[in-house]
Amino acid sequence: MKNLAVIAMGQNTSIAFREQLYRLLGNRVNVNNYYIEGNLLPSNIEADLVLFSSQAAYQRSKSYVNKTCPILVARRSINYHEVNKLFEIPVGTDVLLVNDLASSANQTIALLQTLGIDHINYYPYSPQILNYPRLKIAVTPGEKELVPDFVEEVIDIKTRLIDITTLVEILIQLNLLELYADFLSANYVQDIIRLIKNDNQIIYESNKVRAQFETVIDTVHDGIIAIDSSEKISVFNPVAERLLNIKAEHAVGHSVNQITNTNLLYILDGKNKIRESLVMVNQHYLIVNMAYMHPENFELGRIYTFKDVSEIRRLEESVRRKLIQEEKFAKYTLCQVIGQSTVIKQMLAIAEKMALSSSTILIQGESGTGKEIIAQGIHNASPRNSGPFIAVNFAALTENLLESELFGYVEGAFTGATRGGAPGLFEEAHKGTIFLDEIGDAPLAFQVKLLRVLQEQQIRRVGSSKLIPIDVRVIVATNRDLKDLIKKGQFRQDLYYRLNVLPIKAPPLRTRGQDILLLAKAFYKNNTRRSDDEEAEQYFKKIAPCLLEYSWPGNIRELQNVVEYLVNICPDVPPDIDILPDECKVNYKSDFSTKETEEELVKRIYDEINLANDQNYSIGRRSLAERLAIPENQVRNLLQKMQAENRVILQRGRKGLRINPEFKEI
Repeated sequence: MKNLAVIAMGQNTSIAFREQLYRLLGNRVNVNNYYIEGNLLPSNIEADLVLFSSQAAYQRSKSYVNKTCPILVARRSINYHEVNKLFEIPVGTDVLLVNDLASSANQTIALLQTLGIDHINYYPYSPQILNYPRLKIAVTPGEKELVPDFVEEVIDIKTRLIDITTLVEILIQLNLLELYADFLSANYVQDIIRLIKNDNQIIYESNKVRAQFETVIDTVHDGIIAIDSSEKISVFNPVAERLLNIKAEHAVGHSVNQITNTNLLYILDGKNKIRESLVMVNQHYLIVNMAYMHPENFELGRIYTFKDVSEIRRLEESVRRKLIQEEKFAKYTLCQVIGQSTVIKQMLAIAEKMALSSSTILIQGESGTGKEIIAQGIHNASPRNSGPFIAVNFAALTENLLESELFGYVEGAFTGATRGGAPGLFEEAHKGTIFLDEIGDAPLAFQVKLLRVLQEQQIRRVGSSKLIPIDVRVIVATNRDLKDLIKKGQFRQDLYYRLNVLPIKAPPLRTRGQDILLLAKAFYKNNTRRSDDEEAEQYFKKIAPCLLEYSWPGNIRELQNVVEYLVNICPDVPPDIDILPDECKVNYKSDFSTKETEEELVKRIYDEINLANDQNYSIGRRSLAERLAIPENQVRNLLQKMQAENRVILQRGRKGLRINPEFKEI
């Protein structure tokens, strides 16, 4: 068996050479590979042929080779299977070419440029080179470990391989050319065929993308004109033909100056650099937008899009109609209800159970407590969530309109009735949910008809004798005391019991404690389009005690209005208490903490720590003081007492405070 020794500067090159030779020679030749890095070369290397990876490797290691051994310095070629990566780099980009030696780096650059990969600017780099630019991209032939730390993107084109002429010389030296010539030639041709296939695939993909691009251009609703670097029109789609009354064959390939419309020619003149304009062409106003082909090189061409103003109006009307139709769905889920208080958690737990039923739900609560959001959340959590959600407010409808709106009508039922009649809201809610808000305002005469619908699950359109079966889940809401209305004769007792199957109460905001601040932060972020929780918390820091003390008779709706007021008055600076509306300050005392007993404060501290533990976020003395709006030293004293009673565990650092598991079990 023949022996072949390979000596390279680095380990990567040495291994790559050995693998390449093994693929060619297999087990017929024993290949021993060595590398100079680390000075681990044995003395007096002997072989039938010694192959050096470069002249530098030869000069550094020739003294280790037996003088009787034939030697050969490899000629190397770029690993062309990897060079496609370089075509993804934008034209004119500066890159470092990283190699182990300066000579190798320069040789690799020369090889790449000879191959025609010269659209980027190469700068040689090796550990021996002292002056080099600090660039973001580096290209390396298998020497990634040498890339400087400041480089952000590394493109490895793999180690340069032994070229075919050197492989032939190796076979000649080892007297194996006759045996391996056909195999070497077949491998070489196979690589060429593989490259041709890749090129053909790229051409196919390019043609496919071009066809898709042309299809998109021809089918969009906007007119499109593209002008190349020589001021000639390269794209002129059918919509542009129609809007400008110019045939594409009279435009594509011609100079933009041949367009006769003065207004349009002025807009298309690249010297004007007009990004957006309104121009009249053929008695139509068009909105024209311009963009450059390449944002960093304006001379490469530009694209203009044209939209008919009348088309914009039509689209706006279409969107408006669609939005009106889309009001028949529920936007909110129970998960979107903001709050961590006990009362809101209990209410949500009950609502989730009620959602699984088809029974009628009665939501009671003060005005502004979010009754419709709860109704929408129940609908979305129910098996009917794919059906419509129709909301009706009795306070907004006159008695004359109620019956026709809810039950529909037939043609000729009354003066002004639509030809063919119209379905009512109960019909539109079929297989879904109808939400009847402010049910306490329903007229007595209508209450009788509503009771029958709920009992029979059938409706009769106004002016018709035909009964129409419906499958509708009913949710009603009111801010009035229905029992009191019954006593006054303003609400039917039988309807009340039909509605009050599954009662649920929306808690007033004043009973929800820290939820007030959670909601205020959410409204702040909605109004300012900001998402930083810390910023929102700091915004309300000064006024938090006042917000917590106020009774909020208007509930969540009032809080939302107050936050919107504050954001408009103090958009960038946290507001002082003096900025608040007068009604929010009427009962406020500066020493807010004195209003609570020590036991109440300990309970609030315990709840906040417990919540933080359950939701796996850190909480400490300072954050507790901010959340509870009490002095930090007061929190410290209370925590020390709680620690002495084994209620809490005080941990340093990010771990923060934790509830003692033993106390929690008790």
